[in-house]
Amino acid sequence: MEARYSIAFYFLMLLALSSAFAFPSKKQYKPCKQLVLYFHDIIYNGKNAGNATSAIVAAPDGANLTILAGQFHFGNIAVFDDPITLDNNLHSKPVGRAQGLYIYDTKNTFTSWLGFTFVLNSTDHQGTITFSGADPIMVKARDISIVGGTGDFFMHRGIATIMTDAFEGEVYFRLRVDIKFYECW
Repeated sequence: MEARYSIAFYFLMLLALSSAFAFPSKKQYKPCKQLVLYFHDIIYNGKNAGNATSAIVAAPDGANLTILAGQFHFGNIAVFDDPITLDNNLHSKPVGRAQGLYIYDTKNTFTSWLGFTFVLNSTDHQGTITFSGADPIMVKARDISIVGGTGDFFMHRGIATIMTDAFEGEVYFRLRVDIKFYECW
């Protein structure tokens, strides 16, 4: 009889210990590398060809390619080659270029889809960082994925928190990009 109780006791202990390890606590990740950069976008409006760093390349049927479409800019696609700076001054020395596109993809609010690469060529950083994701523009801070990189950022992945730092009508905006890498090689 006592052997049965010992087997039952050991079985219950084994069950208790196994359930303690079945639900490990959620791991808190810390970035292995961080950067804060700014990119400055000046959209071509038909009058600013000398300063423009982006242009509308597709628009809804019958729309003008120098003016963003009406309601929430739905259907516009813009490509850009914007300067990247270490601070929020457009006239600061660029440390690279932001190259890619944004697509206004929602009919009932300002939202876009971003796909772009930071091409960095400075004394501090050499290489590229590639971003992709939805941008709910009306949200103050929003996250997009960092899907890879080259050079100093080879195989890096993480999250970039972007914030609209400034804008002037529909011609100029500046984004603050807080980059946190969670996979660094």
